[in-house]
Amino acid sequence: MLDQALACLATTIFMEARGEGIPGQIAVGYVLYRRADFKPQNVCSEMKKPYQFSWYGKLKPPEPQTLVGTSYYKIAYQILHLKAKDYSKGATNFHHIALNNQWGMKPRVIINNHVFY
Repeated sequence: MLDQALACLATTIFMEARGEGIPGQIAVGYVLYRRADFKPQNVCSEMKKPYQFSWYGKLKPPEPQTLVGTSYYKIAYQILHLKAKDYSKGATNFHHIALNNQWGMKPRVIINNHVFY
């Protein structure tokens, strides 16, 4: 179960935040893990929910084994073990800065090109 969660989390970090610095990548990972109630067994199903992540169902992600050993995988591991600082400040949502705030929520933090709520 942990291997699947690691692959899903690493893939989401890659697909949503590969152009961001480490804090932005960690923040995106924590949003997914928080939505999964910090339970590894919920990570993949949360990632696959409709309209949760912009890439899912629209873009083809890399094969999971291609991310093994990358920084995305290492960040995902740290998040799953709660070893990384949560730069998202408890956020449950995020979007690119070019998009509008569709939730009517007050931003918690802006990291590079993402706004976290």
